[in-house]
Amino acid sequence: RIVMRYLAMLSKRSAGGGEGSGGIEQRVLQSNPILESFGNARTVRNDNSSRFGKFTEIQFETTGRLNGASIITYLLEKVRLITQAPGERNYHIFYELIVGLGREEKRE
Repeated sequence: RIVMRYLAMLSKRSAGGGEGSGGIEQRVLQSNPILESFGNARTVRNDNSSRFGKFTEIQFETTGRLNGASIITYLLEKVRLITQAPGERNYHIFYELIVGLGREEKRE
């Protein structure tokens, strides 16, 4: 995450920080919390434990400006969808979805 922020900052500088710069950089950086919602869960030792692997390929133009990114996920702990150890929880996304429901919907 820190390296991605650093590379995004360098990309903005190489783009001159002008109008429209930073769009792709921000999208790449903002994808991380979304992926974490689907692949992170509370465990006994860590409230935000990553339960999957992620390979991020960042593509740059010859000028040094960020041109795009490709993110590949792997080794998702699928058994967590069905059962969790005592003191652990399912993936964050399920709890985040429930927060938006009303009382009646939660009862159903």
